[in-house]
Amino acid sequence: MSLEDELTRAFIEDGYQRAGKEVGYWGRRFLQSVKRNGALATAKRMLLPRNQGQRKGLDALLEANRPELTVEAILLQPKFRSLFSAAEIAIAQERLGEYGKAIASHIISREKLFPDELEPGKKYTEGAKKQIRVNAYERNQKAREICVKHHGHDCAVCGFNFQARYGEIGKNFIHVHHLNPLALTDGKYKLDPVTDLRPVCPNCHAMLHRGDKVLSIEDLRNKLINQDKFSNSNLLI
Repeated sequence: MSLEDELTRAFIEDGYQRAGKEVGYWGRRFLQSVKRNGALATAKRMLLPRNQGQRKGLDALLEANRPELTVEAILLQPKFRSLFSAAEIAIAQERLGEYGKAIASHIISREKLFPDELEPGKKYTEGAKKQIRVNAYERNQKAREICVKHHGHDCAVCGFNFQARYGEIGKNFIHVHHLNPLALTDGKYKLDPVTDLRPVCPNCHAMLHRGDKVLSIEDLRNKLINQDKFSNSNLLI
């Protein structure tokens, strides 16, 4: 097998298949280009200046803390470096450093504001080790549907139901919270949507993730009950 063939296999197995299965990012256009133009030509084209849309795959993998799956990291492996010029290698190194810092800054800002649910992933296997609490590429739509079908759309903490409060516009709206925080998993675990997930409203979801340690559903519910008791007692004074 030639070095270019090995690069092609690395791009397909790591840059496409592993990125899809483990992160939830399926770079189908990337795969088409590798198959049509070859890995080397694809990599050299991707090392040219890129706009934000063209960086989608790179940014997704960096945000997921999986830089080793990027095209840039793969081509920087010692055995592949001879296929690229010194200038191309420098571009790959600089790009990983530049975007890695930008994504890290974005994650810190987002965590301080709100542990929102973003675009869901597509696989049941979740939990590749992360340094962030909530990640777009770890979410699973089918798992979410099973969770909500079993537990309903009422918040597991406060009981709030969006349809009951807002009518049709609130129908089927609810966040889904991992009881086993993804940031604390080591490797991958097989998600059970019924036992590992709970529906929560955005407010309670934010409060669950508010402190240094993710609260349990029961702890936050007790805090809410105690706060209600405190508020009611003040009304009697």
